[in-house]
Order: sequence, then C-alpha cells, then structure tokens
Amino acid sequence: MQAFSFNELMALVVANRLISAGVMLALVAAILCVMHWKQVVYTAMRVWHGLPLIGTVARLARASTIADKRKWLLSETTLCDAYYDYYQDVGEKNAEYYNKCEAYLDAIGESDRRERPLWVLVLTFLLILFEAVGFAYVLVPFINQNLSSNDQTYLGWMAAFLLSIISAGFAEAAGRAIHHNALVSKARHWWESDPERGSNALKQLPGIRIKDTYSDNGAKDYNRILARLNTNHTVTPKRGWIIGCALVVLIMASAAFGIRAYQLKSIETEMVGNPDIFAQQVEGEASPFELPDDSATLNQQASDNTLTDKMDAIRSASLITFVVLSVIYIAIQAVSVWLASIFGFAGVESKKAWAYSHAFNNADELERWMENQRIRISAHADHKLRKLQMKLSRRPTTNPDVAVAIDASQNRDFNAFVRLRQEDSHARQVATASPAKVEPGSPAEAAPQDVVAAPREALPEMPAAALDALRKKDLTGYSDEQLRTICQAKGFDLGAVLGLRDEQKLLKDFEGV
Repeated sequence: MQAFSFNELMALVVANRLISAGVMLALVAAILCVMHWKQVVYTAMRVWHGLPLIGTVARLARASTIADKRKWLLSETTLCDAYYDYYQDVGEKNAEYYNKCEAYLDAIGESDRRERPLWVLVLTFLLILFEAVGFAYVLVPFINQNLSSNDQTYLGWMAAFLLSIISAGFAEAAGRAIHHNALVSKARHWWESDPERGSNALKQLPGIRIKDTYSDNGAKDYNRILARLNTNHTVTPKRGWIIGCALVVLIMASAAFGIRAYQLKSIETEMVGNPDIFAQQVEGEASPFELPDDSATLNQQASDNTLTDKMDAIRSASLITFVVLSVIYIAIQAVSVWLASIFGFAGVESKKAWAYSHAFNNADELERWMENQRIRISAHADHKLRKLQMKLSRRPTTNPDVAVAIDASQNRDFNAFVRLRQEDSHARQVATASPAKVEPGSPAEAAPQDVVAAPREALPEMPAAALDALRKKDLTGYSDEQLRTICQAKGFDLGAVLGLRDEQKLLKDFEGV
C-alpha cells in the first residue's frame, strides 16, 4: 500500500506552490464574485461598452440608425436601455420601501435573523478542509497502485474534496429545511389554535412581495407567514433533505470506519506473516552465546506472547481511534447543519428585504444612499452616451432626421431618457385602465348622444402659497413615487403637484418657440 502522511501532503503543496496558490486564489475570487454578483455583472457591462472596435459603443456608432418622433436615435436608446434597468431597480427604493422591508420580515418572523457572516464562511471552509484531510487519509492508500505516488495523492485529494463538498451541501440543505419547517410548524400551530378557522384547511397562498406587504395587514398571522413561504399543497414540513443528510452522514461515517478497519486487518496479517520483521530489534540485542533448548523454547514463547499482546494493543487503540474519527465527522456535520439553520432566510423575498434594511440605520439613510446610486448610474450612462454621440457626429449621414438629431444631441442625456421612459410608463398605465362597464338597457346606454357632459370633478385645492413655492422648483425630474413621498411628508395635495409637474413639462417642450 502507498504510504501517506501530512508531511508528504505539505511537501506536495510546496513543490507545486504555483498551482496551489492559483487554486486558492481562484476559490477566493469565485466566492467574492458570487457574493457581489450584481456588481460584477454591472462592471463587466460597463467595460464591454467601452471596448474599442468590438464594444457596444463602437458597434452602435458603426451601425445604421434612425430617429424616432422625439428625435432620439435608435442607437442612443439602445445604449440607455442597458443602464435604465439598473437605474429603475434603484429608483423604486425610497423611505417607504425601507419600512416595507422591515414589515415584510416582521410578518414572516425573520426580523431577528441575518445572512451568514464572513467568519461562518471561513469556519465552514475549514470544516470542509478538515473533512477532506480525514477522507484523504482513508482513500489514498487504496487508490490504483499502478499510478505514481503524485497521481495517487492528486486523485485521493480530488475524491476527498468531492465527498466533503457533497457532505457540506447536504448539511446546508438540511439546515435550511429545519428553519423552513420551524416556520411551517409555527403557522400550523396558530391555525390549529384559531377558533375561527372553521372547516378551512391550511393551504398555500398566493405570494406576497415586498411592495405589497401591507396588502394583508388584516389577515391571520399564519396566513401572512404562508403567503411569504414556498410550501407544498398540504403545507407540511420538508423532511427529504433532513433524512437524506442523515443517511449520507451515517453511510460515510460507517464506510470510513470500515475502510480503516480493513486497513488495520491488513497490517495484522502482515505482522503475522512476517514476525521476524517485528522481532529484529529483540534479536539485535540478543546474547552472542547460544541458549539451551529449554531456554530457547521459553524465549520463543515469550516473543510470541509479546507479539500477540502488541497486536491486541494496536487493534484496540486503532478501533477506538477509528470510532473517535467517525464521531468527529458526525459532529462536524452536526455543526454545519446547526450553522445553516440559524443563518439565512426561508421567505421568498426575505433576503432581499434584509439586504435593503440591515445596512442602514433608518429610512432617510437608505434614501440618501439610493440617490447617490442613481447619480452614479446616470454618470456612467452619460459618459458612454457622450462617447457614442461624439462618434456619431463624425459620421456622415444622408438621413435628414438623423442629421437633425445628431446636431441636437447636446440636449439629450440619460436623465432626459429616464423622464421619457417614466412618461411612457404612465401613459401605458392610463391606457390600460379598464373603463366602467355599462349594463345593457341601462339609462346610461339609452341616454341621447347630445346630452351635455357633466363637469369634471375639480381636484382638491391646495394653498396658493405652497403652490407658488413649488412653481419655483423644477419638478420634471421627479417620478410619481418620489412626488407621492414628498406630498405625504409635507402635506401637499398629490393631484395638484402632479398637475404642476405636467404643466412644467409642457412649458419646457415649447421653450424657444
């Protein structure tokens, strides 16, 4: 059998230190990319846009383009659309959204939980590494003996890491299932204790998102929990992952113990088959004079008894050690399951709600941070848009509409694009609003066509002083959600403020006419 020791492992790592360092750096980079995936994708998009020849800006500058009715070029809108999704994702977050995130976590009962911190990730990695070392000691001696020593070590470590990752994956899934089952059990207990439930069975409910978290404030507490969980149709606990994890742990612990026991048996067989090897030390210290036959017989019996006692001691100590190692493996898996159960979230959007609420002390701090993010995204988009417009200005064109749009490009920036998209969204919402249905034969249907329409209901009036103060401020850059927040905080009438903003937009369109 191939000997294996920790010293040989460290010598192998040192001998291949470049490969070892590369593997470690790749693992760290992969973990960081997963933790900050959205930022990685956004940065990669910006880099791709700015690449010469093959980048988005370079390709859009070479491609043919047309101007729409608002004098925006197709290439400009294509570029701005790439940044608008990120801007819109940030633009929807405000002080009210912060409060909704906290209310969402309170409704499902996860307000006191958090994501796994860095020290837990490091501890999990060390536990996986420890398991891999234990499995490597078991597997390496039984790798194909026709391979070289280095190849056997590589294959042993690859198999050990694979088994460790499988164990860690089952432990993670089992821990999350335990937390999910705790929420389901809580909801079921409250449902069983509710005297008003009647014959209504506990069932899965349509999902409630963060933006709609106030819509079920009057519902039962157990229904509020179930509306934020992914459950089965019978709303029963998930036991599959827990049972699977227990089976994997027991099988691997038993297999490791069995392999070590067979390895011990092979050592005992070798000791019995070659007793002279283990008696060399005694023979080397023997007397140079021949012993009588009786004394030689007694000496041989003593040597055999010593060898038997030694084998029994080795067997007992080894079996106890193997049991302890299996218990350590089971304990490591139990710790991994426990860590997975106390960190993380089970709600559909609980992780998102926690991410937008835990890093800020209050709603105002969140809103200030979001405003900075909007400014940053706008600056990035304007930088690429100006580069595109400069390239387009140097390109000849025979289309008069495109030529006019290129000459007026200084009036188009990303903020103007955002306002256009918000206006289009508002127009679609108005257009899709279903009109009131008229019943056949109703008086409204039989009314003559020349009846004078009733006057429109006047909007709620607003103090003239407050309205005059708002006239001095440019409201065209604010969305409906932002103006609604301002009106709630200042006590303004939302309809009057929206009307003032529309008036300012109209006047701005006719500036210079």
